[in-house]
Amino acid sequence: MATDLGAWPAEQATVLLEVLQRDGLTPEAKRTRDGIHVLVPDAQSDQAYQVLAANMDVIANAARLAEPTPIRSKKNRKKSRGAPPRGDRPARSAPADSPALTSERLMRVGPAVALLLTALLLGSLFPQAAFPIVIVGAFAGIWWLGKQAMDGRDG
Repeated sequence: MATDLGAWPAEQATVLLEVLQRDGLTPEAKRTRDGIHVLVPDAQSDQAYQVLAANMDVIANAARLAEPTPIRSKKNRKKSRGAPPRGDRPARSAPADSPALTSERLMRVGPAVALLLTALLLGSLFPQAAFPIVIVGAFAGIWWLGKQAMDGRDG
C-alpha cells in the first residue's frame, strides 16, 4: 500500500519528486484532473513527510515562479481566433487598486499633503496672512508633485 502525499500542481510536483528522490525515496506520480498525485511506499511515509516539511519553501517557490496554466478538458478547449499578440503593447501589471500601488501613491503625495497642512496650520496661527500662506502652500505642493513627475518617480 502506498501513502498519498496529495495532489500538486505540475511545477510543485516536479520539485517534490526531485526532493524526495534526492533523499533516497522512491515516489510515484499519477496525473489526474486535480493535478499530480504523489505517492510513496508506506515504509517511507514518515521520512517523506519530514522531507516534505523541510523543503516546503522550495516547493512553494516553484508555484510562484511558474505561470498558472489551467487544465482544460478536450471538449472545453477553444481555438484561438483573436488577434496575434502585439510586441509593442506593454504587459499588464498588477490591478490599479492593489495595496502596494495605493501605498506607493500615498508615499508620493505625502510631502505635498504635509506642505498643505503646514500652510493651513500657519494660516490659523497668523489669521491676517492666512490666505497668502495657504496659496503658497498649495503652489508648493503642486510644485513638489510636478518635480516628482519630472524626475520619473511618478511611474
